[in-house]
Amino acid sequence: MIYQLQSNNYMDIHLKDDLERPLVLIAPGGGYQRTSPREAMPIANLFMAHGYHTAIIYYRETLLKHPACIEELVGFYQHLVENLSLPIKNRDIILMGFSSGGHYMANLGVSYHQYGLKKPKAMILSYPVITGKKGFAHEDSIKRLYGNKSAASRKDFAIELKVSTHTPPTFLWHTVDDQAVPVENSVLCFQALKKQNVLVDLHLYHKGVHGISLGTKDVIRDINEDPNQYDLDNKHNQTWFSLVISFLNQIKA
Repeated sequence: MIYQLQSNNYMDIHLKDDLERPLVLIAPGGGYQRTSPREAMPIANLFMAHGYHTAIIYYRETLLKHPACIEELVGFYQHLVENLSLPIKNRDIILMGFSSGGHYMANLGVSYHQYGLKKPKAMILSYPVITGKKGFAHEDSIKRLYGNKSAASRKDFAIELKVSTHTPPTFLWHTVDDQAVPVENSVLCFQALKKQNVLVDLHLYHKGVHGISLGTKDVIRDINEDPNQYDLDNKHNQTWFSLVISFLNQIKA
C-alpha cells in the first residue's frame, strides 16, 4: 500500500493482517542520499513476524533539504494517525531509524508536539546520526540536509539539543568501534534523554562495523561477502532485535 505526497518520496505500508496492532514506521539509512534495502523489508518482515504492522519511508527518492524533509515526514506520520481505515491499535506508532534514518526519525520524535501531532509510542534508533558536533558528526548528512555545514546548521541538526520531556521512550544501540557514525552520537542522545528523565535504554556492542542491520546472512553488506561468516561475526550483535521486542513489551507497545 503506497502513500505519496508531492515529491517522489513515498511510504510503503505493510499490514500483517486486519487486526488492530501497533505500527513500526521504518526509515532505512543511507547518509541522507539513498535508502538502504538492507534496513527496509528485512526489518519490516521481522517486526510483522512479532505481531506489528509496519511501514517503510523511502525518503530520498527526492533529495529534500531541511525543513521540507521533516515537513514531509510530518505528512506521512499524520496519514497513519488520521486514516482510520488503517487498523493501528490506539493509533500507536513506533519510530524506527537506522543511521541517517535514525536522525530523520529522531527529528520527528523531538518535535512532533510542535506540529500538533500525537506522541509516538517509542523511538528505536539503530547506530543513529545524532549530533552536529565536529569530530563526532556525520558531515555528509549535515551537508545533504542543509546544503552547508555552518555553525547554525550544525546546531539545528543536533538532536541532543532538541530533546525534552515530550520525547517518547527511546531505545538506542550502537557499536563502540563504528568508524562511520561514532558511538558518541548515541551517547550524547542518551545523556540528553536522561537529563530530561525520558525513559531510555542504551545498548553498546564492543565490536561491529557501521550498518550491521540485523547482522544475519540475508543482509550482508557486500555481494562478495561470505554470508555465513557475516552471520557468525555478528552473532552477539544480532541480540539487539530481541532486546527491542523486550523493551516494547516493557512499555506495552
